[in-house]
Amino acid sequence: MENISVINIGMKIKKLRENANLTQKQVADYLSIDQSLVSKFEKGERSINSDLLNDIANLFCCPIQDLVSDKDITSIYTIAFRTGSIETADLYALSVINKIALNQFKMDQLAGGIENDQ
Repeated sequence: MENISVINIGMKIKKLRENANLTQKQVADYLSIDQSLVSKFEKGERSINSDLLNDIANLFCCPIQDLVSDKDITSIYTIAFRTGSIETADLYALSVINKIALNQFKMDQLAGGIENDQ
């Protein structure tokens, strides 16, 4: 079993957040937590429970395993917004779409249509 590093997870969350052009406040509002807790996650000062990890994975469209493993983190796909004001409700909708995409990705892997190491 792999040793899960909270510092490594935090760096991945920060990278995903920055790549999505989201602020810590936006992610915190989506997760219904304080912005300072997101900061502590990103710095590796606090561990993240499995429910929050699942929500983060859905928001950024990446498998949870990618968040907790040593491999580089990538989103399965990204969405570009044409607005500077993304609301919490937008992030909830995006996470639902991403959850569907992650489930489809996993079904494709199980059916042999996609390599497991992507």
